Amino acid sequence: MRDFLRLLTLVLLLLVACSGGESATAVTDPTSKPPLTLPDGFTAEVVVAGLSRPTQFIWGPDGRLWVAQLVEGENDGAGQVVAVDLATGEQEVLLAGLNKPTGIAVLDNALWLAEADQLLRADLDDDLKPQTSQVVLSDMPNNGRSNGTLTVSPEGQLIYETSGRRSGNQASAGSGTLWAINPAQPDNPTVLATGLKNAYAHVFDGNGRLWTTEIGDGAVTGTDFEGQPPEELNLIIPGANYGWPQCFGHQEPALNRASTPEICAQTVLPVTLFPPQSTPTSIVVAPWDDSVLLVALWLRQEVTAVQLEEMADGRFTGSNTPFITGLANPQHLLPTPDGALLVSDYRTGIIYRIEN
Repeated sequence: MRDFLRLLTLVLLLLVACSGGESATAVTDPTSKPPLTLPDGFTAEVVVAGLSRPTQFIWGPDGRLWVAQLVEGENDGAGQVVAVDLATGEQEVLLAGLNKPTGIAVLDNALWLAEADQLLRADLDDDLKPQTSQVVLSDMPNNGRSNGTLTVSPEGQLIYETSGRRSGNQASAGSGTLWAINPAQPDNPTVLATGLKNAYAHVFDGNGRLWTTEIGDGAVTGTDFEGQPPEELNLIIPGANYGWPQCFGHQEPALNRASTPEICAQTVLPVTLFPPQSTPTSIVVAPWDDSVLLVALWLRQEVTAVQLEEMADGRFTGSNTPFITGLANPQHLLPTPDGALLVSDYRTGIIYRIEN
């Protein structure tokens, strides 16, 4: 199967084309149109096909790729976790009957799962197979869709978010929060930051800094703006308030939410902004450049590279450049041990390997 996929990818590689004086590599397959476009020097290879609405995936403790997928409709409760052998292409269902599994992580000899409004734990047996899952947290505030991905911190804590619904112009209790949980004390989570409507994806860099994406939700009215707010990339400062729902963008007050410039001046500035309704669902440090963060923008159908710059006051800013375009719905990103990048496409059920 691996050899077949490599042959398929070679057949599908198109000629290098010039655009604006720079060359790009285009990759296509029968289920992904238009073709992927990458910067010069990068290549793409299909390594997994046949998934059904995949969300987050991780390296499992057995060496296989563990993938959460919705399988059927978002509210059908048919979600799964499958293990994929990249050498053979074989897939094994590890858990089934899950409700919107968008986050998975392995920690403390267990598989943790973020469902629609629950955090689950499934202990691993001696063969590293997850057993029946148990509810750790229930009735978590959510936006009616999902509660994002899961991330393990360098200290061995589980990072997750709650987004919550809105009631009029006020956020519901506990919404817009980033949390850390100690697996030994799962009933006592710690608040990391507030004012984050949908902190869907997170990553720790090599210096232990925590970065998170932010998905805006609900129209705002500013001094010179009205409509859906821009999406954000944030560097997390423990205990900080990132402004939502009273503030958006670069500390701009939402006038339709009884906000003021004085309120927003107490919040943390974003590192960079993405266009409204980009829907950033994943973030990783680029395997080939630790000063670049790669962000999957689900509705913009691209993976964007954010070049970071540290300011004199210790803050960071970022400049955004499209890195991969032509994906149907890029969902999740994962570095490989040998310095490549895996990128999943939610709509086509394909995972690509990107190499430099």
